[in-house]
Amino acid sequence: MYKIFVKEKPLTFQTQTMEGVENLLYESGGTFDAAVDMLFRSRKSAVNIYHCDEEQLWWDFKNHITEIFAAGGIVENSEHKYLFINRSKKWDLPKGHIEKGESKETAALREVEEECSITHLQLGDYIDTTYHVYFDGKYFLKTTYWYAMIYSGEETPKPQTEENIEIADWFSKEEIPELMKNTYANIKHLIDSYLKL
Repeated sequence: MYKIFVKEKPLTFQTQTMEGVENLLYESGGTFDAAVDMLFRSRKSAVNIYHCDEEQLWWDFKNHITEIFAAGGIVENSEHKYLFINRSKKWDLPKGHIEKGESKETAALREVEEECSITHLQLGDYIDTTYHVYFDGKYFLKTTYWYAMIYSGEETPKPQTEENIEIADWFSKEEIPELMKNTYANIKHLIDSYLKL
């Protein structure tokens, strides 16, 4: 099963129907448009698109929509605290667009450094990929690759204000559930699975 978020609501792709959600049988690109419009413009809380070939379904969706690629990190320091940013009054993780010719890993490190003004980062394992759809004149699929990182420096994080980041700070694992009350669905999903909150 594949899951993306549209206006903080899940859109899933799989081979079967789901109970309690709007189910659409995949027939053409119009099915994708109908599903995304439904989540953007109606009170539907979730939509599931189903088809006998899940991989083909996902491939067709990614070829139907303009895809933008980003990378970021879940950063842990020597005190076992985690780095979060606050942008547009929501808690988030540092991330940003992958530049042309740049690897996912390099982009993830660069974006954390730029958005939080810290260096001495060590790249760890790939964690997961998240997906969400946003509208900017047309629909875009933002695909974000996430990596674990270890911070060994002593710099105080500073928010990149030109990116509208207001706070960049460290939080203990015990403090994170409070942050997750005001975050994005894909970030909550990522953090919950990574830290097993």
